[in-house]
Amino acid sequence: MRTLLFPQRYPLWALLGLLLISPMSEARESAPSRTASYIFCTPGGLSVDGGAEIATSNPIPKALERAAPGCQIVLGAGDYASFRIGFNKGDDNAKLTGGQPGIPIVVRGQGGVRVRAGKGGDTVSITQENPNGFITFENIEFEPSYRAAILFFRPPAGQSNEGFHFYDCDIVGSWDHIAATGKTSKWGLNGKRLKDFEWIGRTRPSIIRDIRHEHAFYLSNMAGDTTIRNVEATRLGRTFAQLVSRKKDGPAGVGTFLVQDCKISDTNIAAGDNYKGGSAFTLAGEMPGARFRFENNTYRAGFDKRLHKLTREGAPYGTGALVAWSEKESSRLGTLTLIDNDFRFAPNCGDRPVVSITSCNKVEIIGSNHFEAGAQRVGTEKGEADLGTVTPSGIALALDKPTNGSPSKLPNLKVVLASTTVLVGRVEINGHEASDLDLELLEPK
Repeated sequence: MRTLLFPQRYPLWALLGLLLISPMSEARESAPSRTASYIFCTPGGLSVDGGAEIATSNPIPKALERAAPGCQIVLGAGDYASFRIGFNKGDDNAKLTGGQPGIPIVVRGQGGVRVRAGKGGDTVSITQENPNGFITFENIEFEPSYRAAILFFRPPAGQSNEGFHFYDCDIVGSWDHIAATGKTSKWGLNGKRLKDFEWIGRTRPSIIRDIRHEHAFYLSNMAGDTTIRNVEATRLGRTFAQLVSRKKDGPAGVGTFLVQDCKISDTNIAAGDNYKGGSAFTLAGEMPGARFRFENNTYRAGFDKRLHKLTREGAPYGTGALVAWSEKESSRLGTLTLIDNDFRFAPNCGDRPVVSITSCNKVEIIGSNHFEAGAQRVGTEKGEADLGTVTPSGIALALDKPTNGSPSKLPNLKVVLASTTVLVGRVEINGHEASDLDLELLEPK
């Protein structure tokens, strides 16, 4: 038997303390210091301020935890794991992180960088359990998970998800709507109480495509300015951009919502919505002080004939381009401005007005907008002046469209319709076809 001899100069309490220190507690990493100014990541590790590589299977949240405001996090080419920000625990989580106004943390992809969907419901999820914000993501492709590619949870009362910018980023799903096969997905980006939010194609168009069930952007109760610019999107289960504000979800939406220079086609084609899930651009709910500006956007539906089978029996392919309404709320939307947009449906496509607007404090349809309905009428009666002539019969523009046959409870307070607007199809006001005099009265004075 081996006998252990302890020198008399070590008291018993000190020896017990040494024995109680376990290898696990020695290996446990302390909270990283947020002092890094430059971090380089690979899919399998990260190097902080030029130091040796630290091996990890999820480098992005580990980098964010070390990043000081203004830090540049560069991602080398490859596929990265899904991650979370602001939660209390988890190896895939950055607990405390963020930049400052004007001094964001920048996460920049170098070459082909993709964040892959994991086993969870969202590829990137962000909460304000631990306050965070002012983070910029650049040149990264996000693969949508079976729920969202990017999800911002609803923050506590009085807080917002502030200062998140995405430049030259893409959301690329893999659902084939025609064959009804591929990896399922629900949303591109789902954001609640966003403030100072930007999704912009800076050096090229941002790409969003092949989302199975719902929206590219589903935005709720906007807390400040939101910008979506230079995006090309196609084959979406529901809308391209749906901005809502419901009382049950928090304060009324505020700020300016800008959608500019976007090229969108073939939305609202999910089988689960019977192929009729809304209009490409949708505004609804409680936002009386907000401003909405749609400028130089295009929408096309029905020009890819392979998609025509995606409709319910007896109804034409396609829905509408833009709708604005109160959605049973008690106040109107703020000011809606449409300038230089071009929305067109292929012949015999579209089952609702191209543009339908009600419940706004002010509507400005100015510049050179073009709204073209696809529904057509062919003169067939013997003796008709238009015998054999094809004429548009769909609704290009509807103002104060009745709901279930009842007049709008919150009609638009003021509407300006420039004479330079091209309307291919009927114009209806309060459910009745507008006369030339009705349209003249709407022209800017």
